[in-house]
Amino acid sequence: MEAQTNSVRRMVIGNLKAVYFQLAYIQQTLDVLLKSDELLNQVEQAAEARYRVGQGNQQGVLKTQLQHTKILQEIAHHHQEEGLLEAQIKQFLGRPQESADIIAETLTVRTLPYAATDLLQRAREQNPAVRSKQASIRQQEMQVELAHKNFRPDFNLQYAYQHTNGDTRDYYMGTFGIRLPNRGRQKAELAEAQQKQEQAREEFDSEWQRVLSEVQQQYVRAKTSEERLKIYSDGLIPQSEATFRSALSAYQSNRQDFESLLSSFLDVLNLDLEYRSELADHESALAELERLTGVDVP
Repeated sequence: MEAQTNSVRRMVIGNLKAVYFQLAYIQQTLDVLLKSDELLNQVEQAAEARYRVGQGNQQGVLKTQLQHTKILQEIAHHHQEEGLLEAQIKQFLGRPQESADIIAETLTVRTLPYAATDLLQRAREQNPAVRSKQASIRQQEMQVELAHKNFRPDFNLQYAYQHTNGDTRDYYMGTFGIRLPNRGRQKAELAEAQQKQEQAREEFDSEWQRVLSEVQQQYVRAKTSEERLKIYSDGLIPQSEATFRSALSAYQSNRQDFESLLSSFLDVLNLDLEYRSELADHESALAELERLTGVDVP
């Protein structure tokens, strides 16, 4: 029961972390959308300037306005998601729904300091679901041991002293009894206990394999995500920003078409959003490993 209680506690904490990381993603991408809208204003101003001098066409201006409206729509959707996630967190924490808004800290990449073998060992030692199944096996082993003992005769020895108030002599009395077991019934009880013991072992094996699989999956997910985050931060994002700046300069000097400029802007926006989403997934994977193994990733 203690292990089951710990399992519920870890599940609630794990769910809280997952929602928290999602809230952090929504709030941080709101900032990304607002900054992207500012960049889009530069694109729109450049398109209008070229249109006024006859070097561009109205289609470029209209496309920037359309993209601006899409960003506003996405911002409104993010505000909705933010409110829903905050309501869930307040429910987990037992806070009134009308309490102050929850502002998540800026997510940063945490490095997993454990190898896969360490995590698997920690899961066997600390995972509450596994410990619960282990306790169930020990319980059934004791039932089998008790069923074996019930095959033995039950001996009873009593000794009594009787005071008779002087009418007759006081006397002592000793009795010896033996209860022979019903072997048919005891065989049935032993078979049932052995069956439950085998069932407990099978349930433990099944739970252990499930936990092993989950730990391995979350470990692969976290490590792969670390590699992708590095590619985003060191390569894709700075490259897309440089490409956009170059495209904007070239467009303003009439050396590049509008479609290429808009495409480079969308690359900046989408890659930044993908990075934030990847970061939230990475932290969620670490949270799952913490729940499964009991480790604490600083």
